[in-house]
Amino acid sequence: MGDAWFTGVADELARALIDARECATACESLLERAHGSLAPEPQRRLIAALAAPAAISRIMIELIDRPPPLLLAAAGVCRETSLHALRELEALELPLDSERARGALGAAAASCEALVRAAD
Repeated sequence: MGDAWFTGVADELARALIDARECATACESLLERAHGSLAPEPQRRLIAALAAPAAISRIMIELIDRPPPLLLAAAGVCRETSLHALRELEALELPLDSERARGALGAAAASCEALVRAAD
């Protein structure tokens, strides 16, 4: 049997999975802290911004045994939704500390992009 598909991109894959896990945790934490402390419209916008990167980040690790294009597609979606969430967080001007979520979103976007580029 040959090597696993990710042998050539093991470092990038590991970094992307670690960053994805932290992204999900940070986004979920910010959503929990915001629950009930924001007006309805900012609350809705925050959920809309963070739900997708949190969800896709959570499932990325489950895709390790799936065909490589599926995991790489998820990494691409993680990157795009994380970048979108960063822009939305900037626009929201939350009364809460969102620095951990911002950092985690940025790291996930960068490491997912590195993974996709390395796999090309």
